[in-house]
Amino acid sequence: MRLTCILIPIALERAAAFGGVKHNTRALRNANSMAHSQTSSALDMSQAASPFSAFADLFNPTKQSATLSGSAAAGQKVVESFIASINSRADPATIVEFFSDDVNFVDTSYYNPIIGKEELRKHFYLHAGSSALSTFVKTADFSAAAIVVDDIVSVSENGKSKVCVMYHMADDEGNDILDTTAISFYNVNDDGKISSAFDVTEPMSPKPGNSGLKLLKTVSNLIGDESIVMAADSINDNDQSLTAVEKYFDAWNKRDMKLAVAQFTENCSVRDLQYDDAFSNRDELEKHLLRCKECLPSSFNFVIDDIAITKQKAGVLWHVENNGEPLSFTRGCSFYTLDKNGLIRTGFDIPEKAPPKTGFLNTLKSRFEAEPVRLIPLAMWVAYMYILFISDGILPGANALALEQRTWEEVRDLSINFFLVSPLLNLPFSPVVHPMLEGVFNLLLSWAAMFACFLSDERKNKPNLLPFGPMLVGMQFLTSGFLLPYLFTRTPEFESQVYKEDIDGELQAKVSEWRPLGGFLSAVGTASIVWSFVGRPEFGEFTERYNSFIDLLSIDRVGSSFIVDLAIFAIFQSWFVDDDLQRRGVTDGELMGLRNVAKYVPFFGLAAYITLRPELPSRNSELK
Repeated sequence: MRLTCILIPIALERAAAFGGVKHNTRALRNANSMAHSQTSSALDMSQAASPFSAFADLFNPTKQSATLSGSAAAGQKVVESFIASINSRADPATIVEFFSDDVNFVDTSYYNPIIGKEELRKHFYLHAGSSALSTFVKTADFSAAAIVVDDIVSVSENGKSKVCVMYHMADDEGNDILDTTAISFYNVNDDGKISSAFDVTEPMSPKPGNSGLKLLKTVSNLIGDESIVMAADSINDNDQSLTAVEKYFDAWNKRDMKLAVAQFTENCSVRDLQYDDAFSNRDELEKHLLRCKECLPSSFNFVIDDIAITKQKAGVLWHVENNGEPLSFTRGCSFYTLDKNGLIRTGFDIPEKAPPKTGFLNTLKSRFEAEPVRLIPLAMWVAYMYILFISDGILPGANALALEQRTWEEVRDLSINFFLVSPLLNLPFSPVVHPMLEGVFNLLLSWAAMFACFLSDERKNKPNLLPFGPMLVGMQFLTSGFLLPYLFTRTPEFESQVYKEDIDGELQAKVSEWRPLGGFLSAVGTASIVWSFVGRPEFGEFTERYNSFIDLLSIDRVGSSFIVDLAIFAIFQSWFVDDDLQRRGVTDGELMGLRNVAKYVPFFGLAAYITLRPELPSRNSELK
C-alpha cells in the first residue's frame, strides 16, 4: 500500500484526469480566438503576441474590464497591475505590496506554500527567474521574457474578488516560449490586497500523454474495485442554479461520461496539457474521458476549491481526493469559455506537477549558467565530502563514517582547547594534544571566523539559498564542508552601494563592520602558529615535534583534513573580496593594492583588509 501512495501522485500528474489542455502556445490562442471574439472583456490576442503591447493592454480598461464593475473590476486591476509590475521588472520590495501581510502564495514549482509578505519578498529576491511569477530584472533566465495574458475572468463575492488568469511567456520579439502556458487563481480582499495566489504551469515536452494513463491503470488495480460508485453527496442534476462547469465536475465524479460531455458544445476544443493535441469535438473528448474512466479508481473525486465564473468564462481551482482524503501533489487549475447557452466551448486544464519540483533546481541552474566558475567549488565540495567521509586510502586514517573512538576523542580534546584558552590558563580539565595539531586547528577556526567580515553578503534584498549566518557557524565545525556550498549557491551581488542597516540582523551588522575583528583573529592565528613551535615543551624541539606531527597525520583523518581545509581557505578567500568592495562603492580599478593583498595573501592579507577597507556608510549618518 505504501508503494501505491508513492505512485498515485506521479501517475495522476501524468494522467489526463479530466478533459484538459495542452498547449503549443500559438495554437492555444488560435483555438481561443472564436471564444474571445464573443466576450466584451476579452483580450486583444493579436496584440498580446508582443509582451510589450500586452503590458500596455493591462492598463487599457476598455479591453480588460469593460463589463466589470465594483470589486470584480478592482480585483482584476490589482492582479493586472501585479503582472505588469513583473513585466516591468519592478523590485520585489515593490511587488510584495500587492499582497496582504498573511498572504498564502502557492507556486507549484516548489514544495511548500509561501506564507506571509516577508517570506514572499524573500522568495522573490531569492528565486528570481525560477518561474514565471518570479521573473525579475536581476536574473539570467527569462531576462527578456514577459507574461502574456491569454484570458482573464473576475467575479466579486461579499466585497472580495476572485480572479483567474491564463497566460504564457513570450520573448522580447513576441515569440512564444515553449511549454510556458500557466493558470493562476487569486483572491483579492476588499482592501485591494491579494490574500492568496495559486500558480500552476504546464509540464515540459515531451508530454506524457497516454503513458500516464497506463501507469495509473496499474496503480488503480492495487487500490481495488473499479466499479462505479455514486457519491452520496452528489449534486442534483436538475439543479438549474448549477453551471455547466460544476455539472461537468460532478458528472466526472459519478463516472457519467455521457453527462460530462453534454456540458460541452458540439465543436468544443479541449486541451489537456499532458497531451500534444486538442480534443476538438464532443466525440474525441468522450473517447478521452472514457480512457480516463477506465484507469481512474472510483474512489478518486475531483473537489472544487474555488471558482470564478461569469456567463462567458470560468476559472476553477481544484484538487483530487481518495475516499475523502486529499492526495498530495494533485491540485490544479482550469480555465473555460462558455457559449451563450452556458455550455463549455473551450477548456484548458493544468494539473500540479508531481515531484521532483523544479523551482529550487531552476534557481541553482540559473546561478551556474550565469557564472560557470561556480562549478569549481561544487566539484571541490563533492570531492571533499567523498574523500573525508567515505573514501579509504586517499587521506590517512579511517573514514569519518567509521566512527572510530579515537577520532571523536581527538575532536573533543581539540574543542576543549578552542583558541588555546584552556592550555594557556593551565586549566585542570585541559587535555594534552599535539601542539602542532592544536596550532593548525585554531588557525583554521580563526580563519573561518574571519569570514564574518563578509556578513554584508546577506541582506533583506539579497538573501541566499544557504543563509550566511548559519553557514558561518557551521564553518566552525565542518569548515570547508560549509564554505564551499555557500560559494556555489550564493546570490550574485548587484548593488554598488550598501548601508549598514541593509545587513540582515543587528548583531550581524555589528560583527561584519567591527574593525578590531581582523586584528583580534590575526592575533589568535599568530598565537596558534607560535604555539605549534614552542607550546608544550615535552614534545621537544622543532625537528622532533615536526616529525611526530607527520607521524600523527599519517594515521589521522581529522588532522590531515585540517591541512586540506587550510589550502581550500587560501584558494577561496579571494572569492568574497571583489563583491565586498563593490558594496562599499569601490570600482574595479580602485584600491588595487589592498584588493590584491586581501585576495592573494592567505589569512593575514584578509586580516589587513578587514582593518583597512572602507567602512559601509550608515543611512542615519547621511540623514544627519
